[in-house]
Amino acid sequence: MNNEQGVWIISGVPAAGKTTTAKSLAKIFDKAAVINRDDLQAQVISGSVWPDGKPTSEANLQIEMNVRNQCALANSYLSSGFTPVCEDVVSRDQLEIYQDLLDSKNIYLITLNPPYEVVIERDKYRKTQEQFNNPERYKLLYEFIKTACGYGLWFDNSQMTVGQSVKHILDNKDTCLIG
Repeated sequence: MNNEQGVWIISGVPAAGKTTTAKSLAKIFDKAAVINRDDLQAQVISGSVWPDGKPTSEANLQIEMNVRNQCALANSYLSSGFTPVCEDVVSRDQLEIYQDLLDSKNIYLITLNPPYEVVIERDKYRKTQEQFNNPERYKLLYEFIKTACGYGLWFDNSQMTVGQSVKHILDNKDTCLIG
């Protein structure tokens, strides 16, 4: 596919399929890069506080910092002719940051929304260091992403292959467009 100027954001709870879907979507473009917020968080060597960490105020500050960093990287890739594909667990507040800071009028939001039971089962088969292993936190994250409900394309990908998910995204590109 020709380079599609715009930024794609793949959201969903852990084990929803964000990373796999983001990488597969990126491969359809001539030039694309995946920007994973967890990878940006992992760059913080001293003082890192993950989203479920304490103190909560510092965790929230670092979440916002990493969304801003995703936007800065996405803008850099855009200016060099790449299509950025960001992945994160996106709330309405974070979505506003993306909309304010991204240098593209074409922002596409996709929220992968498999059932709770599916992500709990999927999580068991992830690499040990990637397992979320926190059923109660999953429930909170479902509520967190629901704050962005009504924006972009939401779908249950639990019965789809990755290829089918990417096709569904592209077939519904207009619905994905939020800005």
